[in-house]
Amino acid sequence: MFSGSLVTYIIFAVMGILMIFLILQVVLLRSKVSALTRKYQYFMAGEEGASLERHLSVEVKELREMTRSSEDMLHQHELLSNMQVQSFQRSGLVKYDAFDDSGDKLSFSLTLLDGANNGFVLSSLVGRETSRIYVKPILNGQCREAISSEEAESIGMALASYEQPRHIAEENEKNAAEAAYREARKGA
Repeated sequence: MFSGSLVTYIIFAVMGILMIFLILQVVLLRSKVSALTRKYQYFMAGEEGASLERHLSVEVKELREMTRSSEDMLHQHELLSNMQVQSFQRSGLVKYDAFDDSGDKLSFSLTLLDGANNGFVLSSLVGRETSRIYVKPILNGQCREAISSEEAESIGMALASYEQPRHIAEENEKNAAEAAYREARKGA
């Protein structure tokens, strides 16, 4: 069938192909090990010679400190928000002549309201020979006592005078502009 030299030749050819395949596998594995070694050395050596474990430990500590700081800021924000609701933030002032003989609109009604629309209306009635000051409480934007038209106007001004914080107003303007742009694109 086959001569001895042909069989030997085939065996050597197969062994040669296997050898080339194994050499290629060794080269491939060496390059992968080399890449892993470089990554390992990078992580374990670090820029300043610190180990990965120490580096991660520092990072975790910094993250915990930032979390604590963030929680403290949120707590401070809640406190400030509560204080803001309780502070006077709305006002209304109406000047008028309470008496026909006084002139120069020396009388006034001043309303001061907090974030929950609680506060007071202070009215000063000034005449040539007399002056009176009244304070009436306001709860939830309503005064339970009888009020003059000027006091009602002052309360209305205070209720309408709410100014949004600048960043909220700017965001609302931006959203309105974006909505207008989208509407314009739909129509086009």
